[in-house]
Amino acid sequence: MTRLRLGVVPEAYTLVRVAFDERTPRRVTALVLALVAYLLVPVDLIPDVALGVGWLDDLALGVAVHRLVLGRVPETVVAEHRAAAREHAFAAGAVALGALLAVGVLAAWSLGFV
Repeated sequence: MTRLRLGVVPEAYTLVRVAFDERTPRRVTALVLALVAYLLVPVDLIPDVALGVGWLDDLALGVAVHRLVLGRVPETVVAEHRAAAREHAFAAGAVALGALLAVGVLAAWSLGFV
């Protein structure tokens, strides 16, 4: 399980890096941006309030997009960005955590909790 968790952050960062590479087709970039938007919008197919079960749709969609992107982008491009993502995995995780916290604070503020 630890190995899975440690591999998710670099692969997610790889996906974002590949999406913004100029050698990546625009449709692939749009697909990754749609995934990010889906993950950030609080409306889900299965509500995230149901812990564990609520994240299954997010996980399934993430895996599907990951596979589609890897199938449509040249392996050399993916390998280049995967190596860079593994080098910067800690920084990418810190940025992702900061963004998640910022979204949480903004959501709490907009709902009047803060």
